[in-house]
Amino acid sequence: MTAAVVTLVFLQTLIGAAIVAGLQPVRTALSFLSLAMLVGLGVSSVVPLLLELSSISLTRTTLVAALVGLALPGLVVLYRRSPYLKLLFAPKANRFRLYELPFWLFCSYLMLISAWKCAWYPVIPFDTLVGPDLVATYAVREGHLISSIFTTHLPTASLYSNQPFYAPFTMLMQVMYLLTGLPFGKIWLTLLVVSFSLFLYAELRQTVHPLLVTVLLLFYWCSPELYAYTFLLQTDYANMTFFAASVWLLHRYRSTGQRGQLGLSILLMTLACWARSETIFFVPISMGMVIAKVYPWPNRRALGLSLLAGFLPALAVLFWNLVFVRGYLPIQPQLGRGLFDFSSFRYGQTYAAMNEDVIFNLTYWNYLLFFFSILTALNLILFSDRRGLYFLIWLAGLYGIFGLIIQHIEGANVAYTFRRGFFKFIPLMMMYLASTTLFARLSGWLWRKEAKALAHSTVAEERLTLPLD
Repeated sequence: MTAAVVTLVFLQTLIGAAIVAGLQPVRTALSFLSLAMLVGLGVSSVVPLLLELSSISLTRTTLVAALVGLALPGLVVLYRRSPYLKLLFAPKANRFRLYELPFWLFCSYLMLISAWKCAWYPVIPFDTLVGPDLVATYAVREGHLISSIFTTHLPTASLYSNQPFYAPFTMLMQVMYLLTGLPFGKIWLTLLVVSFSLFLYAELRQTVHPLLVTVLLLFYWCSPELYAYTFLLQTDYANMTFFAASVWLLHRYRSTGQRGQLGLSILLMTLACWARSETIFFVPISMGMVIAKVYPWPNRRALGLSLLAGFLPALAVLFWNLVFVRGYLPIQPQLGRGLFDFSSFRYGQTYAAMNEDVIFNLTYWNYLLFFFSILTALNLILFSDRRGLYFLIWLAGLYGIFGLIIQHIEGANVAYTFRRGFFKFIPLMMMYLASTTLFARLSGWLWRKEAKALAHSTVAEERLTLPLD
């Protein structure tokens, strides 16, 4: 079992590393490795689906063989990108400071608890039990995604849930890791959590002083609701990681113009839609950001890049919900009046409930929202700051679109859809604060203090080592 898990993780990382190395979007080894794991998990999830469509039985052997076939071309890419990799892994590019150690010890303690619960606790969220995990369990047992769940059990139920038809990423990950022999299959969630946390830390650390990054990520890690879903298996945490990484790389693209960053941002947004289908409603913000970046160029180029940023995520959503679910599965999801409901327009009540029940609920987020609000207000008052406007637009767009989703899509609600959807806001808040003038000034002050302390310690060391007369 252990060898199978190690083999699976290695192959997924290799697949992701080849894609990231080919696009060259990051500048540090930590960013590269964490992003390689994220991308590898996402891209490799299509393998069980391809085996199913090829009428090949889902077994450990067929899974590994397919992953090897997918990973082998990546070795050529990694070889050709060896100069880039040497720069990434140069010692000078990856310095660690001792004052970061307490933060990592604390986070490692929290991560150890989360990993233990992932490995040894069964799946307990209702949506997952009757949805992705149920489908995955039967797929592994019977060797095909089209199992007796869809051919025998659901057709005999007069009323059944729509959870078995959820966007496929979580279900496909469960299939892959249950095939290794793990009892509950959830260990991939631990890999996802660790990878994204390291990516966020490594990227923000290039923007502001490491001490400020540790403060930001402590609020991130100490949000009770978010932390709970590092071991409670659902679709939302994975969706958040892909979505937030995509938004950050798009931000980097707007600063540098590097196409590799845009390409990987589009891929990650596609994976976010692969994890939760309603993410497609946020893709127009990405498309608008691309147009805003490229607009001084000829309009045809701006339009082409923007359409590409929308086409691939839409393709993922349409393939699963129309081609596979509607055209391949023997049974369809049950909808009441239909997917969309425009019979009511109680926007005031919806947004008020979002604010009261979720956003400013201390039980879910501790003091994260107050921390963010105070620092944002302070930054805007002191500096009339337009830095970080990109992230504020994203936050406002998420808030507005979630209200429309809850109001007009059947099954969407504040208590579940928005509460777990609010995960996407949290890393974007951290990214915004790290981009502000306030944090830039604080970083400058800390760097000066650190340089001064190092200079004093160097002088003292030189005095101690002077030869005696």
